[in-house]
Amino acid sequence: MSEWKVFYRDNLDHDRISPNVSSKEAALAQARNLHRDRRAKIYKIEGPAGDIVPKDDVMRWVSAHRWR
Repeated sequence: MSEWKVFYRDNLDHDRISPNVSSKEAALAQARNLHRDRRAKIYKIEGPAGDIVPKDDVMRWVSAHRWR
Protein backbone atom coordinates (compact mmCIF):
# COMPACT_ATOMS: atom_id res chain seq x y z
CA MET A 1 0.00 0.00 0.00
CA SER A 2 1.40 3.37 -0.97
CA GLU A 3 1.45 6.22 1.48
CA TRP A 4 1.02 9.83 0.43
CA LYS A 5 1.41 12.81 2.80
CA VAL A 6 0.66 16.51 2.51
CA PHE A 7 3.20 18.91 4.01
CA TYR A 8 1.63 22.22 5.03
CA ARG A 9 1.64 25.17 7.42
CA ASP A 10 -1.52 25.65 9.48
CA ASN A 11 -3.27 28.87 10.43
CA LEU A 12 -1.32 28.95 13.73
CA ASP A 13 1.94 29.05 11.72
CA HIS A 14 2.98 25.50 12.61
CA ASP A 15 4.47 23.12 10.06
CA ARG A 16 2.38 19.96 9.81
CA ILE A 17 2.21 16.66 7.96
CA SER A 18 -1.19 15.21 7.18
CA PRO A 19 -2.21 11.64 7.99
CA ASN A 20 -1.20 9.17 5.27
CA VAL A 21 -3.63 8.45 2.46
CA SER A 22 -3.47 5.65 -0.08
CA SER A 23 -3.30 7.50 -3.40
CA LYS A 24 -2.04 10.65 -5.08
CA GLU A 25 -5.61 11.69 -5.89
CA ALA A 26 -6.64 11.35 -2.24
CA ALA A 27 -3.63 13.44 -1.19
CA LEU A 28 -4.57 16.14 -3.70
CA ALA A 29 -8.13 16.18 -2.34
CA GLN A 30 -6.75 16.38 1.19
CA ALA A 31 -4.54 19.34 0.17
CA ARG A 32 -7.56 21.06 -1.40
CA ASN A 33 -9.58 20.63 1.80
CA LEU A 34 -6.72 21.85 4.01
CA HIS A 35 -6.25 24.91 1.82
CA ARG A 36 -9.95 25.69 1.46
CA ASP A 37 -11.30 24.82 4.91
CA ARG A 38 -8.35 25.46 7.22
CA ARG A 39 -6.56 28.18 5.25
CA ALA A 40 -3.40 26.08 5.25
CA LYS A 41 -0.37 26.90 3.11
CA ILE A 42 0.54 23.79 1.14
CA TYR A 43 4.26 23.03 0.62
CA LYS A 44 4.26 19.72 -1.25
CA ILE A 45 2.84 16.24 -1.42
CA GLU A 46 5.22 13.35 -0.90
CA GLY A 47 4.54 9.80 -2.00
CA PRO A 48 6.16 6.42 -1.81
CA ALA A 49 9.80 6.09 -2.89
CA GLY A 50 10.24 9.85 -2.51
CA ASP A 51 7.83 10.85 -5.28
CA ILE A 52 7.07 14.57 -4.89
CA VAL A 53 4.26 16.73 -6.23
CA PRO A 54 5.57 20.32 -5.99
CA LYS A 55 3.55 23.18 -4.55
CA ASP A 56 2.85 24.77 -7.95
CA ASP A 57 1.35 21.55 -9.31
CA VAL A 58 -0.71 21.03 -6.16
CA MET A 59 -2.09 24.57 -6.22
CA ARG A 60 -2.95 24.30 -9.94
CA TRP A 61 -4.94 21.14 -9.15
CA VAL A 62 -6.59 22.79 -6.12
CA SER A 63 -7.70 25.75 -8.27
CA ALA A 64 -9.12 23.49 -10.97
CA HIS A 65 -10.99 21.30 -8.43
CA ARG A 66 -11.98 23.97 -5.94
CA TRP A 67 -15.66 23.07 -5.44
CA ARG A 68 -15.66 19.28 -5.53
